Amino acid sequence: MAKYELVEGGGVRDTEEGLEIPAELRNRHYKRYLKWLGEGNDPDPVPVNTLTNEQLLALTDPKMIRAVDWMLQYFVTSGAIPLADIPAPLKALYQERKALRGA
Repeated sequence: MAKYELVEGGGVRDTEEGLEIPAELRNRHYKRYLKWLGEGNDPDPVPVNTLTNEQLLALTDPKMIRAVDWMLQYFVTSGAIPLADIPAPLKALYQERKALRGA
């Protein structure tokens, strides 16, 4: 684990101090990060969103499946969330339900 990891939407997180640092040149923590980069270091990539076992199990409940399906339909078809940004288990559910709808 590197001292820093990239944060979704920009900025970095100091993994040792637990600080989220905005990408602002006036910020002293960001200046330290830039110095660290200049020394040849590489930050960890943005963490991938994952689901817990409890969240995956909840997806087997028919009521939950309908609710998630409705939300995914809304957000994906409206363009609010690109399909590529949805975690794999939810994307598989969305695509399976979409095929069942014949859409």
